Amino acid sequence: MNKTFLEYVAEDIISKYGTDLSRIAVVFPNKRAALFLNEHLARLAGQPIWSPAYITISDLFRQHTDLKTADPIKLICDIHKSFTKCTGIDETLDHFYGWGQLLLADFDDIDKNMADADSIFCNLKDIHELDDISYLDNEQKEMLARFFANFSDDIDSELKKRFLSLWSHFGDIYHDYNRRLTEQGIGYEGAIYRKVASEQTLHLKYDKYLFVGFNLLQKVERVLFSRLMKEGKAKFYWDFDEYYMPSPSPLPSGGALPGGALVSSAPTNLNLSDFPNELDNTDPDIYANMRRPKRIRFISSPTENAQARFASNWLLENDRYKAGRKTAVVMCDESILLPIMHSLPPEADKVNITSGFPLAMTPVASLVMLLFDLYTLGLRKKGTTLNPHYLKKLMAHPYAHHLKGVHLSQVHQEEVHQPNSPSHHLTISPPHHLTTSTILHHIATLIKQVGIATKPEGDPLTQESVFRMYTILNRLATLADSGDLLVDNTTLRRLVSQLVSTSSIPFHGEPVVGVQIMGVLETRNIDFDHLLLLSCNEGNMPKGINDSSFIPYTIRKAHHLTTIDNKVALYSYYFHRLLQRARDITIAYNNSTDNGHTGEMSRFMLQLLVESGQKIGHYTLTAKNHPTPLMPKPIQKDETTLGKLQQISRLSPSALNTYIRCPLAFYYQYIAHIQEPHPDPETIDNRLFGNIFHRAAYLIYKDITDRSPLVEKTHIQAYLSNRTLLTSVVDRAFQAEQCTPNNGLQIINREVIIQYITKLLKIDQQLCPFSILAMEEEAKVYTSLSFTIPSEGALVGGYGIPAIPTQPTCSVGALKGGALKGGALVSSAPKTSAPRTSAPTNPHHITIGGIIDRLDILTDRQTGKPRIRVVDYKTGNQPSSPIKNIDEIFDPNNIRSKHSNYYLQAILYSLIVSRSERWNPANHPVSPALLFIKQAPANHYDPTLHIDKHPISDVTVYEEEFLTQLKHTLADIYSPDTPFTPTDDRKKCELCPYRMLCGL
Repeated sequence: MNKTFLEYVAEDIISKYGTDLSRIAVVFPNKRAALFLNEHLARLAGQPIWSPAYITISDLFRQHTDLKTADPIKLICDIHKSFTKCTGIDETLDHFYGWGQLLLADFDDIDKNMADADSIFCNLKDIHELDDISYLDNEQKEMLARFFANFSDDIDSELKKRFLSLWSHFGDIYHDYNRRLTEQGIGYEGAIYRKVASEQTLHLKYDKYLFVGFNLLQKVERVLFSRLMKEGKAKFYWDFDEYYMPSPSPLPSGGALPGGALVSSAPTNLNLSDFPNELDNTDPDIYANMRRPKRIRFISSPTENAQARFASNWLLENDRYKAGRKTAVVMCDESILLPIMHSLPPEADKVNITSGFPLAMTPVASLVMLLFDLYTLGLRKKGTTLNPHYLKKLMAHPYAHHLKGVHLSQVHQEEVHQPNSPSHHLTISPPHHLTTSTILHHIATLIKQVGIATKPEGDPLTQESVFRMYTILNRLATLADSGDLLVDNTTLRRLVSQLVSTSSIPFHGEPVVGVQIMGVLETRNIDFDHLLLLSCNEGNMPKGINDSSFIPYTIRKAHHLTTIDNKVALYSYYFHRLLQRARDITIAYNNSTDNGHTGEMSRFMLQLLVESGQKIGHYTLTAKNHPTPLMPKPIQKDETTLGKLQQISRLSPSALNTYIRCPLAFYYQYIAHIQEPHPDPETIDNRLFGNIFHRAAYLIYKDITDRSPLVEKTHIQAYLSNRTLLTSVVDRAFQAEQCTPNNGLQIINREVIIQYITKLLKIDQQLCPFSILAMEEEAKVYTSLSFTIPSEGALVGGYGIPAIPTQPTCSVGALKGGALKGGALVSSAPKTSAPRTSAPTNPHHITIGGIIDRLDILTDRQTGKPRIRVVDYKTGNQPSSPIKNIDEIFDPNNIRSKHSNYYLQAILYSLIVSRSERWNPANHPVSPALLFIKQAPANHYDPTLHIDKHPISDVTVYEEEFLTQLKHTLADIYSPDTPFTPTDDRKKCELCPYRMLCGL
């Protein structure tokens, strides 16, 4: 490999200034290159030297002003104050925050380019008086429309009017904002730079300032460079290649270059003209490396993680890792840092990571987000108590046990048992008054507690992450205490998340030793021999280029502000400068179009293909793994499992349906007691939706039956004609489920539930008059069921049906529902059954039943006699066709396609009710009814269940057959010889909460 750019710079410095460099400052665009230059100087000198001072361009400007760079959030808070003062628009900081960031970026760009703000804003007003807002796309118009809340149908003219109302004050905002900041001794970066560049005299600390490796200079930098050069204090070292510098004359910014890349040579040409290079521009060893023979490979990858894993193979290939700091893995998307770290080969024992560990990926960051969730989304009863769901999520965090004993309030406390420490309880209370300040101080106190508790563990990453997080929270709390940060709690959470996502924890080590893992910006001025670029996709390289601004492109161009052309040219320079001295280059990109990826290689890669003249190989990453069909294994019934089975004395229809659908899922849920993940209370899943609907229906009919034993049409009409009354009932149902419709999706679900309840009432109104015998908790029905279990594997039938004894063995006796009429429900072996065996059997007893949604009695339209209905509300889809016989209810192949699980519950409950002295003393016929609200027709809807198109007007007709099949299923569950086998139907596994346990 040829010498690096910094080695040439070091040689020139030593030759011109000797070894006493104490009065020299070397200025870089960033800090990383200083470490490499210092190492080169020490090596080339061959003796002890006085090292120069190394500073960044930002440090240079800050050294010559009393103004301090303000906190980004503080800057937005102050610009909001100037905005409301100058415009008279009483916009909250929550709504203004995004616009404030955009406005601050415009002000910063104006100052860094030393443009005339008044002239720009005057032109802004002029251009909009031309009645043209065509440069705005529909999305921008919609955003502006939402920002101003009310607008007329004539969107263009209304937006123009409101734009003028706002933008006519931009100059006032700019000047008031800068005055406000100056009075506080602070400023944003652009204002500080402009102030320094405008100073008539500067008290310079060093005799010489050596500016190394700059490219696109903003006006403030050019002014400062010119002043220092005139005073004989500035020298310049430029890094470029003739590949993209073919013309001695400046080209239009962003223009295509003859024989070169998509790089604007105009900035570099102008730099060389105004600020002469200390190195020889004509030296081909320094500035003619891009066209030298290189090994370049383009690799397409189906995923980001595949690229990260490939980095390990790349380092081992040809022992690249042994080249140490001459080998670099550059991330165009730094989010893949963690998979790269986990994929590094053990042989690469010396690695330098420049970007630091993302704070957002540390446990303390997730803890803070959980605490914010708890104190924002998890508040109940006007902020006096906390939602148990969010407390449980907090308790599952590994740092939760460090929070014990931290309180802010002694009232309305909710204690949550700490599963990891049975002897301790964690008491978390909502802070008093729930202001931005109190929440921040409270969470900061909790994080401090974590830091103290984890200190003995001696984990540096934990301590660094806790300290960094505490600093962020403390800074925000200070802003809130001073009255600068006035936002609601939701916006506060978003701000914390934004700050955390942009923060990192620096790694400690020797930066100039070992393989370098870097982001694109850290590579400036540094050269490598072996280079791997990852995630080099359009959108990553160049990085997220956009022209979001209040100032239109034409005005930006006219006033020499930064445009999208400048941004693209700058990234193009980074890309090609990085490649120019490397001889072994591999560039990988994601060719997948999933998950927001475009699947396009960077435009700079395409440019290399067309213009570089280099031979470029194309490769594709493919997985070498051979797919192995995943076969979940059955679980045998050992002594422990059988012991747990014997402890189950009560089963619900849901448990039976789970077993029929998949015996292995039954094991996970009812034997191993593995709980399903708790749904997010901010979303309404199918279960919660159904619960809210059921509760609303119960509240309505409870109100009616408390006043009248008979439900009349007038009772129902009172709700149908009063939208407010109906809505209040639904809101009460939401409260009963500890859910508040406070976001868009929940509000939509609330409206759907109101429509469903309305539909239910209209259906029931056609049945009036009728009586409701019981609902929900009042309608608990259970029965005791006796059956036999084969002692030794005497299983017959298509799906594990045990041998059927000769004598009747199944009896049903009602529990809580009263004694059964006629003594017992007796079932004998069916006439068409599997061959019988004489295997020994063991008697077993089980309680089975559950809660009925609604038990009512009405007059049958056909017979004119009373009929009891066991009504089950269903908010899902109705089966496309009814089952043809009872066998299908217990056939696992029908559970998914025909929803036969609905039938098992409804028929079982109906059989219990039909023999109950309490619910059916007059021995009326009982029908199971499934009321599918979603698809129910408006008129003459009969929800009575059908079997083979025949309505079940009296459930006892199917009693014998149903109980026989039920007995077979129960015997199968308790049989010691029948393992818990997984289902063969993989489609059932798609929504199963236990699919991960099966490896699916």
